[in-house]
Amino acid sequence: MKKKNDEFELLKDLPEAARDPEIKAEDFELVATDTTIHEQKFQTKPTTFFRDCLRRFRKNKSSVVATCILGVLLLLAIIVPIASPYDVSADATNLDFEYLEPKLFDAGTGFWDGTRRYENYSVDVSAKPDAKTEEEKQEYWWPNKTFFRESAISKKEFSDETYINSISDYGKDGFIRHTLVKDMKDDYAELSTQIIEEELDLTTTSIKITSFDTYDLDKINLLPKEEAQPLDSNYTLTEAGLYLVAIDEDSEDPTKEVKTYYEIVEPKMTQDIGSAVLSKKTAAVDVATALAQHGETRTSFKKYYFTVGIENKHENKNKCTLIKSLVFDVSGNEEIKSMLCDYEKVVDEQTVQNNGASFTDASSSFREEPEDKYDKNKPNYAYLTHNSNRGKGIFMSKTYLVSFVYDTYEAKLGTRLTTVSYSDLKAYSRAHVSTRNKWGKKLMNINIDITDEGGAWHVDESTFICEILEPELCPLAKNLTIDDIWVHPDGDGFIIEGYVTMYKYYGYSTMPKFILGTDKNGKDMFKYVFDGLRWSLLLGIISSAVCFVFGLIWGAICGYFGGNVDLIMERFTDILSGIPWIVVMTLVIIHLGSNFVSFAIALCLTGWIGTAATTRTQFYRFRSREYVLASRTLGASDARLISKHILPNAMGTIITSAVLMIPSVIFSEATISYLGLGFKNLSSLGVILSNNQTELQQYPYLLIFPAVIIALLMISFNLFGNGLRDAVNPSLKGEGE
Repeated sequence: MKKKNDEFELLKDLPEAARDPEIKAEDFELVATDTTIHEQKFQTKPTTFFRDCLRRFRKNKSSVVATCILGVLLLLAIIVPIASPYDVSADATNLDFEYLEPKLFDAGTGFWDGTRRYENYSVDVSAKPDAKTEEEKQEYWWPNKTFFRESAISKKEFSDETYINSISDYGKDGFIRHTLVKDMKDDYAELSTQIIEEELDLTTTSIKITSFDTYDLDKINLLPKEEAQPLDSNYTLTEAGLYLVAIDEDSEDPTKEVKTYYEIVEPKMTQDIGSAVLSKKTAAVDVATALAQHGETRTSFKKYYFTVGIENKHENKNKCTLIKSLVFDVSGNEEIKSMLCDYEKVVDEQTVQNNGASFTDASSSFREEPEDKYDKNKPNYAYLTHNSNRGKGIFMSKTYLVSFVYDTYEAKLGTRLTTVSYSDLKAYSRAHVSTRNKWGKKLMNINIDITDEGGAWHVDESTFICEILEPELCPLAKNLTIDDIWVHPDGDGFIIEGYVTMYKYYGYSTMPKFILGTDKNGKDMFKYVFDGLRWSLLLGIISSAVCFVFGLIWGAICGYFGGNVDLIMERFTDILSGIPWIVVMTLVIIHLGSNFVSFAIALCLTGWIGTAATTRTQFYRFRSREYVLASRTLGASDARLISKHILPNAMGTIITSAVLMIPSVIFSEATISYLGLGFKNLSSLGVILSNNQTELQQYPYLLIFPAVIIALLMISFNLFGNGLRDAVNPSLKGEGE
């Protein structure tokens, strides 16, 4: 064991100068006389809570990327609706801009160039039906020019002559296909003539059907052969009869039937098919005798039509009847025969002389079916009529098919022949900015005067002027001539028809490009989507902020005080949470209307419950921690304990749920809009999806782009919330330093 004074023994080993108990100046010596004495700098910089959060947030790369995406979307939602000149308001419509494909590059590049490819459209070969070479086909064969503008078509690819089973613009021959609806009893099709207003003398007229061919689709080989081949004979196909339908001559309604007289042709044609074709000819029937059986005593009719009823008698109503041809033969009344005879479809002159209403080209009969069969000014011919529960179509129609690339911009906004107002032309001749002259230059010289010479109105040639000065800007593609102007007989005005470049007509110097295309109303989808995103984000941020603040306060009170306070408040929350949000939303919208405020109110009524539940759970977790008990012991108030000790530690989880509330609100609005209860006068992502939901198959880009924006919002907010949760968690402070 050491003695108490052992430590003083150590002094014996010290130098002599050090053993002197008196401290003197010479005892000290500077060892670094050439440097300045100073404090050493800290090796680490002081930081704040915000900087520490930002450092931890930057470490999460996915959250940083998500933040950048959200920032870009937010900027676009603010800038695009302001900077873009296109009108996307609720009532904006411009049919010349409808359904333009997305375009970023020039047409012909094959990608994002405003074109779309059409496959297998029937070709009009009438200009040169015997075209053999590819050059002749490219020059003379075109799809329907009513629907497709010739100048917008490129890269045509033709098929060989083929058979199709759908109604086409330029099909030939074929069969009328009458499909019967499943489980329908006594289903039938009708082949009818148009209404005849020519006296029918019952004492001299007789009618018969000289050709009536039917087929069974299920029993025919579907190979592309001109003649259908039988497969078996065990099928009772049809039952048919010729009817006369009388029309009320005194009624103003041309469709009002007086009486239908059945079975003028007897017996009905009922037969098992022994071959592929049932070709039936009937004996001529005295009309008066047939009608007398139904109690008809009149000897003539003045307004009537004939119809052949074809009834499927098979127990399987999915069976299909094919009808190749029908020829009426009317004898004893040449006037009726001339009205019924179809001079365009008959086979030869002998058929014209001997037969009445007929069709031998099913495809042609579909194409030329009149919109109003009671219009006596339309050509008369036999055509297929049917009720809404019956289906009709074509089987084995012969045609050529073409596939091609179609430039939607050239078709809608290119040069085309159209009427031009004189006021627009005068605007082009003035050198100032106007609705039709947005360049402020004098684009052309124009003057049209109408003169009266002996009651005949015409354009004065001596004063007529039409001269284009700025061909690069003027919507009129070429100078007008006097032949392009039609004067009203009374001299009140005139009509001008000329070739107009439509994109110049709307004030563009070059063909416009819509990056995301346009919808059915001609709205620019790029602006429309980001305008909808702006309102969706605004709704989401406002609703989420209100729900976050209220839910935070509610959950903090429940979780901190507990007991009866928590019990009462939680029962109220349970009642509200038991009501489906879509019911709450619907009731609010019904009472307050489909506007921004009502949506926000509906979302805030129950949207705070999730935040309140999360906050309550976190407060129960932290309120009994040691540092909280220590602060309470030192006299900290409840408000201080909540705001300074519990809430900062619980904020990580709470903020995550709050951030995810924004995309949840947007998704909820999109859902309710998809059900038809969306904004009425504002756009949103949900409204856009709702308006375009029927276009998915034909124009998928109208749904793809807004759907992609919603998906980006959901994913980005999720990743951003996860990063924010880790950043604001106090327990992670200083981690990784």
